[in-house]
Amino acid sequence: MTQYTTLSEELNKLPRERQELIEIRASQIHLEEITLRHLREKLGLSQSELAERLEVQQPAISKLERRQNLELNTLRAVVNALGGTIEIIVRVPNKEPILLSDYQES
Repeated sequence: MTQYTTLSEELNKLPRERQELIEIRASQIHLEEITLRHLREKLGLSQSELAERLEVQQPAISKLERRQNLELNTLRAVVNALGGTIEIIVRVPNKEPILLSDYQES
């Protein structure tokens, strides 16, 4: 008979440092996946309403919200459709933060 183990049991076998790295990356992935959906929901818009503003079909919004990585231009288009702008803060050690308001690619 095959003995099955749970993911938690397998993770507990790993060194503590590795477990911490996995937990950090899992949190990052979770945040990447929910960011656009939460932004849209926080502003009280349905996927259909956002799709209409972006002039795309609703399934495109669903797919967009599931993506792990977004291009900056895509994110800007969504934020603009929501009535917002993007500000990027660049932080470099031993330098003052640099604010790039409504960043535009060259």
